[in-house]
Amino acid sequence: MSSDISTPKNIFSRPALTCFLASASGVAFSRIINAHLLLEIILSAALIFLCGILAFYFRSKWKIVPPILRILAFSSLGFLLLTFEEYRFEESLINKTAAIYSGEAVIYGRVISNPEESTSSASFFLETDSLQIDSLAIHSREKISVTVSGMQKAGRAFPPRIGQRVKLFAELEHIESAKNPYEISFDIKGKEHDGIRARAYLHSPYDLYITESYSQLSLLENAEQFFQGLFDRSKAIIANSIDDSLTKGFVGAVVLGDKTGLTAETLDDFQRAGLTHLLVVSGFNVSIVALLVYYLLRLIGLSFRRLRISLSMLTVLFYCLVVGLEPSVVRALIVIEFILISRFLERKPDIGNLTAGAALVTILLHPYDLFDIGFQLSYGAVFSIIFFYPTFEKLFITEKIRQGKTFLFKTVHRTLQGFFVSLSVFLGLLPVFLFHFHRVSIVGLGVNILAIPLTAIITIFGFLPVPISLISGWLGSIYGEACLWMTKIIGFAAHFSGKFDWSVVQLPRPQTIIILFYVAAIFFIIRSLSRKTFFGRSLIVMSILFLLYTLSVPFAYSLVKSSGKVSLLFFDVGQGDAMLLTAPNGKSYLIDFGGITKNYSAIADRRIAPFFKAEGISQLDGGFITHMHIDHYGGAVSMIQNVSCKALYTSGERTTGYAAYRLDSISQALHIPVVRVRQGDKIDITNDLHIFILNPETTTDEISLPLSSEGMNHGSLALKVVYKNSSALLLGDIEGRDEESLVERYGNFLYSDIVKVAHHGSNTSSSQSLVKAAKPNYAVISVGKHNTFGHPTPSVVKRWIRSGAAVLRTDKEGALLFQSDGSAFRKIDWR
Repeated sequence: MSSDISTPKNIFSRPALTCFLASASGVAFSRIINAHLLLEIILSAALIFLCGILAFYFRSKWKIVPPILRILAFSSLGFLLLTFEEYRFEESLINKTAAIYSGEAVIYGRVISNPEESTSSASFFLETDSLQIDSLAIHSREKISVTVSGMQKAGRAFPPRIGQRVKLFAELEHIESAKNPYEISFDIKGKEHDGIRARAYLHSPYDLYITESYSQLSLLENAEQFFQGLFDRSKAIIANSIDDSLTKGFVGAVVLGDKTGLTAETLDDFQRAGLTHLLVVSGFNVSIVALLVYYLLRLIGLSFRRLRISLSMLTVLFYCLVVGLEPSVVRALIVIEFILISRFLERKPDIGNLTAGAALVTILLHPYDLFDIGFQLSYGAVFSIIFFYPTFEKLFITEKIRQGKTFLFKTVHRTLQGFFVSLSVFLGLLPVFLFHFHRVSIVGLGVNILAIPLTAIITIFGFLPVPISLISGWLGSIYGEACLWMTKIIGFAAHFSGKFDWSVVQLPRPQTIIILFYVAAIFFIIRSLSRKTFFGRSLIVMSILFLLYTLSVPFAYSLVKSSGKVSLLFFDVGQGDAMLLTAPNGKSYLIDFGGITKNYSAIADRRIAPFFKAEGISQLDGGFITHMHIDHYGGAVSMIQNVSCKALYTSGERTTGYAAYRLDSISQALHIPVVRVRQGDKIDITNDLHIFILNPETTTDEISLPLSSEGMNHGSLALKVVYKNSSALLLGDIEGRDEESLVERYGNFLYSDIVKVAHHGSNTSSSQSLVKAAKPNYAVISVGKHNTFGHPTPSVVKRWIRSGAAVLRTDKEGALLFQSDGSAFRKIDWR
């Protein structure tokens, strides 16, 4: 089973590649265009039909026309497929129902996925039979996702099994886009990758009734259950064969793609070291399994070559079905099977064309996969090696090294090969890492040279315990222990190389035009025919980059950083507050930090931190904690651990509890000064931008306030941000009597463009006198969806509307962005 694979020099001689690029461009263009979906479908279908007619007409006249028409047709096909998927979702009966009516519903349906359980919740997919909303009955067979909370109180009967029919008393919810900039929306991922049309949320497992306990499974579901059982059995065998937790987790990741056995610290080490690609099943793993099976069959004496290839093909297919058909696995399966078929037919395959063909099949069957990170990383790595590595080998590995027979020459040759393969992948995936993760591992280039061959060996040793343990558990444990020291070496290399500050470079998300320039520049350099040309072209590209930099051309995209403008971003953090103030000079101030989840993790980690990474904000010039309620300061610990903070501003409130204790201890450990402010204080950010402290009258450590909710609310900071002739009033959680004091003290000074409504729109705040004094254009209510407090109170909302303000709620509209050039704050659409 030779490894030589033909690779034509001209990429345009690969028809599958041109068709894939054309289809991908059509899919991407469809995501940008925002027109009537049905009209887009009709026009793109008509264009495909027209291309077919013209191609037939010009087939023997102008040879250049049919290839151009083929590219145009495939581009239109990609556009059509994604548009059609969007149209199916928009026209879904359940989606329309959820968009119009989000509330209590009785849902009947059949469980179609294995439930995933955690300590407090469970989730599964349901194929609906019908929905009943009030007196309206809707019959529709569509897929929805179901989440059940309160699982810790349930018995063993929950959740239901696949195939059972159930009745749910649930809240029906519309699938929405990300609520905050750069936030990963799992609802959207469900819509795009699983065909989900809506969400159903159950507050208790006792709102779920099994109406048909017998699990009647289809042939496909039986197959899914069978392979799921094999996956669980393989996972158990690996766990039983290996004692060391790191080795067990790493082998489970590289063999089965299961990262649940790895700790968060280990995953972060691998990410910082640029080794995360080793923790997923991809073409690397699948090809090793194919080679392992092929040579094992030859070792046991199976001499018939085509039979060995056929058995290898079946084994690879079986393996991929067990680990799950993720995009990277599907790509690897198609490519490896095509290669094996070519070997079977005794033909030399073109790996570039095969990979492009696999990518083309993938996006034609599922166009949303083009935007999947796994798809981009998987295919990007292979294409990078195919197109970049041959140039590096030709220009920088001399003939003497390639032809050397001694151990030294062979070692140098393999080391250089490993380095240039790693460099090719690094260069090819750099835009993907910057766009999605906003950071690049510098040490990954070197660490991969050691880690990749060791991982190949571990994959072999990790794969063998599964079949061997079926024969002998003792033999399986021997093979399992063989992975120990190699895993220790990789783990140590990842931890050691990733712990330095310089090992990872944090960069903001690049502009699309810069990504296109980068891709063009890389191909311009990589097509050099000599070292002299290579370095000459590299110098030209660097000169252009330097010129763009001196001309102050922005390399990175930013929502909030704008010359001469102040930005105020209200994050959607559920039932809590978090606002980011960005000055024209780039200084950033976070006013409150959001709360925590039921699992005690910071909401800021998922809703605020991604924004800071994407925008390249690595330092807070100040953080305000309006008062010590957990929904305002809960995310502070997480944020100041990941972003340096020059100072924390508080009213001096103190409270008990583990979260407050951690905030005190970590701010002391990081030497962050805690500044107590009160009414009359002013913070000058620039000559034109100031923050005025309006409440409390004195720092709360100087007076006796009870630790009750009401007492803390009275001590809440109230701020006014003033930029030239524009202003925003941020009222924290102050109560009605505090508002009355502000009106008496400040009067017309309270007039503002924006008011952050006090206490999430509670009826204890937003007094008539304050509403009249502020008279804003926008009244922003930061509030959680379906919160148990009933916020905001309808009377408060009406009061602000009557004042002439546009009432904006984070639970309905998501994050809200405002910018001011000094005349007034205006709402900006960030989506």
